[in-house]
Formats: sequence, structure tokens, C-alpha cells
Amino acid sequence: MARFLLIPLLFQLLSFNSAFAQADPNQHEATKVVVSYLRFSMAQEFGKSAALLDETSLNALHLRFIERVKMAPTIDDEMSMVRRLDKTSLREVEAMDPTDFYVAYHKGLQQRFDVDQELLDQIVATTSVKVMSVAEEVFADFELAHVLVRTRHDNRDKEVSSLDLITLKKYDGIWKVHLNAMEPQVRDKVDTAE
Repeated sequence: MARFLLIPLLFQLLSFNSAFAQADPNQHEATKVVVSYLRFSMAQEFGKSAALLDETSLNALHLRFIERVKMAPTIDDEMSMVRRLDKTSLREVEAMDPTDFYVAYHKGLQQRFDVDQELLDQIVATTSVKVMSVAEEVFADFELAHVLVRTRHDNRDKEVSSLDLITLKKYDGIWKVHLNAMEPQVRDKVDTAE
């Protein structure tokens, strides 16, 4: 008897997986945002990549950096972190707009690596982004899309390949990259029993 109950269930699962596998992940609205975000980031166009991030992610990144500066073991370490943003004090960092902080933070990181323009041009010219899959989660008050991508670019004599999972959240019909979505989420439990 149990075998006869399992057969329809197995058929439904196989049908669902097959339909999901045939869907083209490149057609999902969120994938266009991911591809743009990655291309802007690789090209070091941080203002453009910041425009594709959700506001809560920008704020959280800014606040986490401020906390790291406050926890610096020495004044020299603190000043080094502040100067990386082209600022002279922690107060100036705290007063920064989160988007301006994001741009300054990433520019500071790139300056530490000292990537010359010729190499950057090669990286940008050879960057490819392949969308592997998209998974959506729909909640009562918001939607998430998780996009798995494979990026590749040439770095002079080497090919660099990376597999990344990027999460986006939908705000008023617009998908935005959500940097915090991979962190544990704690929400108030809603009692649906009446």
C-alpha cells in the first residue's frame, strides 16, 4: 500500500525538478542586477555597484567598519584604517554617507593591491559571468532571490575563476543586492493559530 502512495509523490517531485531544471536562470530579473553588479565591481566602478545594493547592507557595512576601528588594538591601527578611507578621524568616518563609505572603502582596498590600469583593462575585457541557477524565497512581506554565478577573467598569465552565491531582495518591484542575507536572520515569530 505504501508503495502506491509513494509513486505519485515521486512523480510529482520528478516533474517539479525537471520543470525547474528547464527554466533559464538568465531570464530572471535578479540575474541582470547580479551581472551588472559584478561587472561594475570588477571594473572598480564602485559608485555604480553601490547603486545596486540595498540600503540596509550599505548601513550595516558602514557600522561594522566603525566597530572594527573602535576595536583596533592601537591608535596607529585605528588611524591606518581611517586613512584608508582618506579621512583623518573616526568622527569623519562616522559622518560619512553609507554609499560614500562603500565607494571609499573599496577604493582603499584596491589601492592596497596596487592594480595598474593595463591589468585592470585586461580583467574588465576578459570578465565573463555565467549564471548557474536562481532560487527564490517568497515570504509574507518580502522576496529573496539567490543567484549562483561562475565568474572568469584573465589576470595576465592566469585565468581566475570563482563560484559565488549572491542574494538579492526585492524592494517595491526592484531587485537589490543584499549583502547581509547570508547572515543568520532572527525575526519575531508570527502566531498563525486562531
